[in-house]
Amino acid sequence: MYQNDWMLSKFIEERQHELMRQLEHDRLIRQAELANHPQQHTVYHALDWVGRRLVRWGEYLQARHTRYHRHTLNHNVGG
Repeated sequence: MYQNDWMLSKFIEERQHELMRQLEHDRLIRQAELANHPQQHTVYHALDWVGRRLVRWGEYLQARHTRYHRHTLNHNVGG
């Protein structure tokens, strides 16, 4: 009976160590994810800014293109 109690005690002890290692592993992973978050956040904002600039540039070029064709069309019709 004592040997079974001893084995059960060792099993429980080993299981506790295993759980502690897993918790530490999970904590380190969360810590690493949080450390990368500010960099990812900055990249997101930079990409957002670039995207907005490209949209504005595209709208500007479309408007310019439309004005050019309207001007050309008016000259051809009036001429």
